[in-house]
Amino acid sequence: MQTIELKFPNYPFTSILGWSISRFEMFDKCKRQYFYQYYSKHVKDVPNYKISILKELTSVPLEVGNVVHDCMEALLKRLQQSDSKIDEERFFSFADEKLQEYFSKKSFIEVYYGYLPSVDPAAASERVRTCLKNFIGSPCFSWIYMKAIIHRTGWMIEPPGFGETRLDGMKAYCKMDFLFPAGDEVYILDWKTGAKDQAKHAAQLMGYAVAANSNFSIPWNRIFPKIIYLYPYYDELEISFGEQELTNFFQTIREQTEEMQSFCKNAEQNLPRDISEFPTNPSPGLCRNCKFQQLCG
Repeated sequence: MQTIELKFPNYPFTSILGWSISRFEMFDKCKRQYFYQYYSKHVKDVPNYKISILKELTSVPLEVGNVVHDCMEALLKRLQQSDSKIDEERFFSFADEKLQEYFSKKSFIEVYYGYLPSVDPAAASERVRTCLKNFIGSPCFSWIYMKAIIHRTGWMIEPPGFGETRLDGMKAYCKMDFLFPAGDEVYILDWKTGAKDQAKHAAQLMGYAVAANSNFSIPWNRIFPKIIYLYPYYDELEISFGEQELTNFFQTIREQTEEMQSFCKNAEQNLPRDISEFPTNPSPGLCRNCKFQQLCG
């Protein structure tokens, strides 16, 4: 059985906006936050340096996720080089070093806005370790280590770029964590360190499947996307889909793209309307976690 060769195409540059789960989610929750995040160069009444400072703010949960993703990337690349047993303590020490590096260099929303006097690297480190332990002890890791490793030369681990693709001809971004072939099948895994959101994550998996079909011409019944939840315990989310689900998905993406484009004065050039036409959506939970909350007073 011939193994599928995975290679992403290069798409020519276009200015038109591209759909993604995260982009539409922000647009749907708060149009003003969306403007600051995606159209910051069009902000006229705030100095550029101030916008840059705010855009670079991060949060403790986000950085925990970043550390875990980087450690998973390092683990898989290590398996590509050698299938010898993983030295878990050395692996966890690597994770601690990565976390200390990230936490020492970044500015956190929780501290910047006074919700916490400082971040707690020790508590974050414990969460990272829990995520990594849950994966190493999972049936998924055992399967990769014992079976999927046969095709490790074809693994795509954290593919470069932003995951640009085409969904039914529409520009979109589907950044995948880990793709790997197994004979004439392709598996797609995505790591999550936060809470399960079945509706959102199912749509994300559908996007991955469509992108794999579009980019690699793989039949639908040979594509297996899966969310791997790593905290507080190991769990998985898989989806099944047919022609009707695909039709509904494409229609949803088209409607969401058109809705975002309706806030552009020039959709082809992705030029936004005035910021005043992007309303705020005051909400204690939403605002507390927003980088740009001080700009709204």
